[in-house]
Parts: sequence; structure tokens; C-alpha cells
Amino acid sequence: MRSDGSASARPPIVVELPAAGFDRPGMRALVKDAGLAKVMHGHVRGPFGHTVTTLGALEAVAESADVALAAGEALHAALMEDIASTGSLAIPEPTLDQRLFLGAFCVTAMADDVCPRLAELAPIPEPASDLEAEGLESLLEQPARVLLERVVKMAARYVEVQQKRHAGAGASELLEREAWVVSTVHAFVLQLRGAVERLTHGGRLRPFGLALSKRNVTIGKRRYEGFRARPIGDPITDLKPVRVEDIVGNTEYVEAALKLCRDVAAYDLQAGRSAKRINPVLFALGRPGCGKTITAHAIGNYFLDYCRQRDIPARFRVIRRTDWASSYQNASASKLIKIFKEEVYGFEGVCGVYWADIDTAFASRSSGDLRMEEKNNLGAVFGIFDGTLIPKDGKWFMMCDANFMQMDEATTSRIAQNPFRVRGPTTPEDYVRLLRDILLREEAANIVATNEQWHSIGARCVAADLSGRAVESIAGNVRARIQDFEYPDHYFSADFETRERLLGELSVKVDAAAVDSEVGDYVEFQKEAEESAAADRFEREVSQLVERLNAGKAAAERLAADEAPRRD
Repeated sequence: MRSDGSASARPPIVVELPAAGFDRPGMRALVKDAGLAKVMHGHVRGPFGHTVTTLGALEAVAESADVALAAGEALHAALMEDIASTGSLAIPEPTLDQRLFLGAFCVTAMADDVCPRLAELAPIPEPASDLEAEGLESLLEQPARVLLERVVKMAARYVEVQQKRHAGAGASELLEREAWVVSTVHAFVLQLRGAVERLTHGGRLRPFGLALSKRNVTIGKRRYEGFRARPIGDPITDLKPVRVEDIVGNTEYVEAALKLCRDVAAYDLQAGRSAKRINPVLFALGRPGCGKTITAHAIGNYFLDYCRQRDIPARFRVIRRTDWASSYQNASASKLIKIFKEEVYGFEGVCGVYWADIDTAFASRSSGDLRMEEKNNLGAVFGIFDGTLIPKDGKWFMMCDANFMQMDEATTSRIAQNPFRVRGPTTPEDYVRLLRDILLREEAANIVATNEQWHSIGARCVAADLSGRAVESIAGNVRARIQDFEYPDHYFSADFETRERLLGELSVKVDAAAVDSEVGDYVEFQKEAEESAAADRFEREVSQLVERLNAGKAAAERLAADEAPRRD
């Protein structure tokens, strides 16, 4: 595996373990010989030897070591192929850095596999620091099997040392001792991986991570992007399949975003800096349904395509409310910091981010009932936008938006450094393009209308000031009219291609009057809904006013009643 960026031309690296494993018996013997089984048994004795929990932990370590061994062998073979491809007749021999790279990936693969397994058996530990780096390189340069044996021996020794330091190790209850010993092994793995990450993400092995991110690497049920793994079942991106060409309106915002994409793609991953100084944040303000979200998804797809065509490792992260909203103190800010430090800036490539409705995450600091968690959220986002949490060095960019400007001045001044007013479609031509050419393009053959009639429909949308989301609802109603037919009996036994043909044959043709009628119905419905909401709001305000007046009257009467005896 060369670190010069040429890895992308190489075939993918895929490790699929058989049901019996790569060398499962050998790894079980390794775990036993390394002393981990003995140490765990000495601390937790079951009626017949190991308990179910400790056996599960030992099997998890053995299976994960098996995965790591297979990964190490596969990567070593790929590396030797890369070295041999240079055309030299000399016996290929990896350099020290290449051996360190193989060892680092082997440890990473083992940690990625074993940590979820151990988390199912005992509480997840939260180590305060990583392992000391002294001796780490001499560990990683070893062949995979020797490396794994040393790692398991280190885990056994770690448990022995922690037994003398922590009172929890001597708990009287068996279940507590089980949980302690499994969590301790888990803590060792996390600290070891943290030490390795310092080499792979900021140290001498970082170029290898960049080269690896350009190559398709699948180990078992995980796909690797550099040294970062994600389950195969997870989508590569959670962006909607929309392109920039499908965006109507918001031209200035789109052009600024596209330019920002190209600037971030130009970041020099080898040098770790950008030749240009850019503002990485775009902030959009617009009413609901104006196209903020769909525009951001289109920009995200453009960014990934642009980087893919130029062989640049890239990802696009969508921040959702479930990523930061929590029910317990401090978790929200911690999750935000973790996302931006590890998934955004820690990624071995360039990264784009989209955060919708960002205003909902940050309450005003002038509010008298501001909770500590909200203060922590503000601190986290201030660090993101000030460049104190992750550098604003051109490696990432973020698009964020809000429906209303309800943040305080300090938050607004940081987020809205590059603000845009997003309005969506604004002209008859915009609405016609959105409705006819984009939303109803597959039904175009079933709509009979002239350009003049379409322009009239677009003008009616302008007069009603419809949002893009409203137009999407209208398009759905028009489509329902077109596809309003009864299924013939032979439809249900037909294949998909035949069903598509029947759909075209059975669809009903509609004219401009039908489309205009759907627009009118929606406008009328929207008007009634707004009037109803206004009436409800008026009734609530009147009710609150009456309650305040009655409370004031009752208070005055009570005060008068209290004063009467005193006067007497």
C-alpha cells in the first residue's frame, strides 16, 4: 500500500471470514497461552470454572483477533503486490513505516470488532487517557500473529495491574466482579486504540490512512474509509438522491455553496492545509418549505461527485436532532464534539456537513431559564464556528439553516458569518419549472397544456406565494389524478416491466384546467387553515387575557377582604 495517492487504481481488499473463522482454533489457543483466560478466571470463578460472561468475553477476544489476523494478512498481501508492481526484481521488503501501518490497521480491526461485543457483556468504560506511546512502535512493527499475541498479553497484564488499584475489583458479588473484569479489558482496548489513532490521524502514519481511504476495504461486516469503519448495512450517505439541476431558485446560495465545495476539495491532504483561506460556514434563513433542505442535499451530492471524479476521499455528514438531543445532562455537547472531532475533522479526507434548523439547538443566553445543557451546546457550537474546537483550515465546510432568527446576538454573529436569504421559487417560470419539469416530468405525456396555460398556473402560484413544499403537495395530487384507474386482473401476475407499461397505458390524461383546479384547491385549503389557526390563536389570547383579568379581580377582592378587619 503506497502512500502517494496511487492506491485508487488497485483492486479492492475484501476479507470474508468463513463460518469457522480464519484461524479460530489458533486464536483461542493464543488467548489461553497469553494468560488472559487465567487472569480472568483467577478474578472471577464460576461453579465449574469460567462464568458465562467471562467465557463470552474470552470468545469475543479470540474471534476479534481472528478477524484482525485475516485483515492483517490481506492488507500485507495487498502491500506486497503494490511493492512488487514497481517492476524491481529485488525481493520486496516493507519499510518500517509500512510495517507500522500494517500493525496499526490490525489493532484497529481488532478493536472495532471486539468493542461492540464487550459492550454487550458489561458497562462501557470511559478511560480518561490513552496508553503511553512509549514502546508502541516496537509493538506495531511485529507480524500480525506476534502482534496479536502481545496485545492479549498486555490486556492480561493490564487487568492484573488494575486489580491492585481499584476497589471494585474485589467486590463481594460475582456479577459485579464479572462486569469489572470485562469492562477493564474493554478499557485497555479503548486506550490502545486511542494511542494508535494518534499515529494514524495526526502522526507519521497519516499518509497511509489517506491512501487507504482511496481504496475499497471491507473487513467482515465493516467497510473502512482509511482507519475509520462503518457497518456495511449503513448507507454511504444519507443524502436524498437530488441533483443541483433539480433546485429551483436560491441561485446565489447555490453558487456560493458550489464554490465552497470546490475550495474544500482543493485542500491539500498531504500538507494538511489549504492554499486559500475560506469561511467554512454557510447560513441560510428562510421560511419552511422554501427548499433549504433539498438544496443542501443537492450540494452534498455535488460535493461527493466532484471529489470522487478527482480521486479525493470525501464524506458528507447530516447532523440530525437525534445526534445531539439527549435526556441527560452534558450528553448533547459531548456528542457534538465527538461528531466534529472524529467524524468530520478526524476523517482521512475532506468533509461537508449539513445542520438543519440549527436555531432549535441553541436557546438564547438572555433567557432566565437557560439549562446547563443548553449552555454546553452553545459552548460546543461556539468552538466549532470560532475554530477553537476544530481548525477552520479548509478541510471541512458546513451548511446550516433556520426558519426564524430566534438566537441571541452572540450565537447569530458566529453562525451567520456568511448569511443568505433563501426564498425558493419566486417567478412564474420558477414555479412552472418546479411543477412541470421536475416534479411532474415523468407524467408529462399525460398532461395536456400549452406554455401559456402553464405560465398562468405559475402566475397563480406566485400570487398565492406558495412554498416549494406546497408545490410538491400539488404535484402529488395531480399525479393521483393521472393514476386514478382500476387495476386489471392480469396486472398482479405481470412482471415489473409489464406493470410499468400497463401503468402508462392506463394512466388518465389531464388538462391545464385540472392542474389549475388542484392549485386552487390547495390555495383555498391553505387559506382556511391559516384563518383557523389565526382564530385559534385569537381565542387563546382572549382566554389568557380573561384569566389574567379574573386573577387580578380576585386578588383585589381578597386584598380588600384582608384590609377590612384591620380598619375595624
